[in-house]
Amino acid sequence: MGESTHLLVVCTGNVARSPMLAAMLDTLAEDLGRDWSVRSAGTLAGEGDRVSPRTLVAMASLAEVDASFLALHRSHRLSASDVAWADAILTTEADHVRHIRLAFPEATATSVSVGQLIAEAPEGESLSTQVALVAARAPDDRHDVADPAGGDQSVYDDAAAQLWVIARQLAFGARR
Repeated sequence: MGESTHLLVVCTGNVARSPMLAAMLDTLAEDLGRDWSVRSAGTLAGEGDRVSPRTLVAMASLAEVDASFLALHRSHRLSASDVAWADAILTTEADHVRHIRLAFPEATATSVSVGQLIAEAPEGESLSTQVALVAARAPDDRHDVADPAGGDQSVYDDAAAQLWVIARQLAFGARR
């Protein structure tokens, strides 16, 4: 078996969307035999914050996802070592892609909004090819997963449901 593909999932605070998506991708990788290593970070994250209680409740409603480790998750700010580790940087918003490309120009070809990736990547290509093709385009805000921060439980539940659809599309559409 080859070396693992390193997926870095990024949102703003690393306490809701990116930990949820990381847990989903990790579960799907295990279930489908994908050789993925998944981490998460935030563009403006404080270090060491816990996921929100609403995040935990939203994830508990997805019985297919092993989100038990989210109770132990601590937020982490995106760093140069994260960028160097990642084969693909999957963000929840186009603004995150813009931030990463400005702060870490070396990540331009590997940073994409996961929603844009699902919407625009050609089927039948490897994940690395899909990322490269979409990364060559301008980030598109139309595919953002809205930040649930400050919302009620239904907003967190909606974000988790949207991310679950995206995670499944990514896992089942990837050929590697």
